[in-house]
Amino acid sequence: MLPGMGTDERIFGPQRAAGLEFETPALPDPYPSDTIATYARRIRDQLRLDGPCVVGGVSFGGMIAYELARITQARRVVLVASCTSSRAIPWHFRPVELICRIIPDFIISQRAVISGWLLTHLEGLTPEQLQLIREMARDTGVTALRRIGRMILTWDAPANCPCPVHHIHGARDSLIPLRKVNPEVVVPNGGHLINMTHPNEVNAFLARYLSC
Repeated sequence: MLPGMGTDERIFGPQRAAGLEFETPALPDPYPSDTIATYARRIRDQLRLDGPCVVGGVSFGGMIAYELARITQARRVVLVASCTSSRAIPWHFRPVELICRIIPDFIISQRAVISGWLLTHLEGLTPEQLQLIREMARDTGVTALRRIGRMILTWDAPANCPCPVHHIHGARDSLIPLRKVNPEVVVPNGGHLINMTHPNEVNAFLARYLSC
């Protein structure tokens, strides 16, 4: 299970607490020339995924998992608040990404924390969850944020997946709108951080599909 942009393995705390077992690797820093496809190959080699496996992730992590399915012996892909095409990302994020290329690093760093604060308030997180989001945002390098943003918006996603794709999504996701995706399970009133805000629903979903 791969974490999303600006997060790390700590994002899966509610899943670990429920006893779900999976590996969450530390994602490597993206290269300037990386695409999601080349980044997925690097992660495959890092994990030595040379046998049957289940791959999945939250948001950006799910996009990587979708690419991993093409180059591993994946039995299935499990997506949480994610998508299978850059077309699912609202258009207004594209000019924002272009502007961010020329904004100084220290401003991007502050905006990452502020964005996390706004997002968590919209999502209705607890103070502890809000603090975690802030910490993960601060711990993510600005260069990595820039490169991941570009990778997401320029993703040339594969048209088909060689294995089944299972997807759970929040009905009120503001980053990847529900109308842009076709999930198997929809969480009523759920936003983008459903694995934190609605752990019971997400944990039950993952428990069905994480086993090979």
